[in-house]
Amino acid sequence: MIRKLLSCIPKLSSKTYVFLMMFVGIGCGYAQQVSFEVDRDTIKIGEQIDYVIKVEEVSDTDLVTFPKDQTFIPLEMVEEYKIDTLNPQTKSFTLTKLYKLTQFDSGAYTVTPQLVKINDKAFYTDTLRVRVNDVILDTVNQKLYPIKPSIGVDKPFSLGSWFWWSLLALVLIAAASLLFFKLKKKSDEAKKRIPPYEQAIISLKELDKSEALDNRDFKEYISQLTYITRKYLEEKIDVRALEYTSNELIAELKFKKEHKSLSLKEEVIQEYDKVLKRADLAKFANRKPDLITLKSDRKQVENFLKHVQSAIPQITEEEKRKDKAFQEALTKKRKKQKWAVGIILGVILVAVIGTAVVATKGFQYVKDNIVGNPSKELLEGDWITSEYGFPPVGMTTPEVLVRGEFKLEESISENVADKETYSFGTLYQSMYVTLNLVRFKEEQEVNLDAVVEGIYSNLESKGAYNIITKTEEVETIGGVKGTKVFGSFSIENPLTKEDIKKEYQILNFGRGGFQQIVIFHDRDDEYGEKITNRIINAVEFKKAGQ
Repeated sequence: MIRKLLSCIPKLSSKTYVFLMMFVGIGCGYAQQVSFEVDRDTIKIGEQIDYVIKVEEVSDTDLVTFPKDQTFIPLEMVEEYKIDTLNPQTKSFTLTKLYKLTQFDSGAYTVTPQLVKINDKAFYTDTLRVRVNDVILDTVNQKLYPIKPSIGVDKPFSLGSWFWWSLLALVLIAAASLLFFKLKKKSDEAKKRIPPYEQAIISLKELDKSEALDNRDFKEYISQLTYITRKYLEEKIDVRALEYTSNELIAELKFKKEHKSLSLKEEVIQEYDKVLKRADLAKFANRKPDLITLKSDRKQVENFLKHVQSAIPQITEEEKRKDKAFQEALTKKRKKQKWAVGIILGVILVAVIGTAVVATKGFQYVKDNIVGNPSKELLEGDWITSEYGFPPVGMTTPEVLVRGEFKLEESISENVADKETYSFGTLYQSMYVTLNLVRFKEEQEVNLDAVVEGIYSNLESKGAYNIITKTEEVETIGGVKGTKVFGSFSIENPLTKEDIKKEYQILNFGRGGFQQIVIFHDRDDEYGEKITNRIINAVEFKKAGQ
């Protein structure tokens, strides 16, 4: 994590300022042709700063490009003016451009060097540090009024949205269950259906018990006889017996007999043909058969059914095996259908319940308690208190910090006696914590302001952009004072290529060396912010042997 400590360290002297540049070194030097000036570096919230960039010794052939848009972050550009030219009659002249900048939040801000291009060459201005102060309230001249007391009101009765979502889920489940059981009932009834021949015999016996003959309703009786045979033929030998005329039905039976699919004797077909014709005469010509003839037709019909039943070719063993395989496949298919119905119902139930929970509790609640939130798990897990380095720095973290390695430049490491770094997580994870420790061979006074200057450059070198930097003083529970750099930035996820928005807090101390605590967490992560505050509030510098 430590990129540079110092661009130049004087040889052993009693009072030397060591510029510790964490994360990066500051680029040195810029062309004398580009400069800037401001009318003030301290303002109140909402006041404006005049930021003027000057480019000197410019000729007519030079192409000068000034900063555009919001490049003065964390300050906000309110207005920019047209470029002004000084001494335009001379061969070389000066260009100036005025920007109006402001900030609506108090604190110490750092405006990064601004890029100015002259032809194809890049020039940078110096860094600007601005202090934004709060507006002091006038409590002397402005009369203050007490807060009005709250007024109690009766809470109206209402059903929460979760109730309606739950009711909808129950209705959907009930409808799906009814449909499923209705289909299953039809399937069970089909399985229990009586075979065609047995059903025909039962129907004949029921006709015998009827009062059609006693009531001399001969037409109805013979019509039922032929209907029973037609229904049997349609179900058993797959002919449209209920739709055919008598002649068409007899022709179909003879056709099947000739093609060996039905081995009926000719006289059996002829006798059945006579019964059909007598029924047609009774139904359409109003000719009533006598009782003796009807009883004879009853016997002929039963005899016909027996002959047809025995005339159907017997199923071979191979066909039986095929039929068995078909039934097994059909059983498996039905099981799969039941599973599919169950899965669909389950998905619908989960979707409805999930939608109801999101609608009533919010997406963040679902994410934290059902999907899972890494930051929440860290915050609610077992924390570890440990000491690192010498003299020891006590820290309480959700996970133990693992020791790592880092390199310093040779020009910096000459006066360094020892260097250590401890961390957990990575820059792209939801939480990243690092502790950097440096001890010097001889006592040095640390310039913490120089450390702050280098943080922006280091974040930028790591691929961060839209960086906002603020600074303030900080003090540990033991009274050790330091400088805190905090703000936000964005960085590209190397896998998804999407923006990751981060917030950071970096604490810098110069107690007998240099100590730095770096914490990154995802922006808008309330648990990450709680973890950060808990870590910072528990930092403790201990004396050797304590």
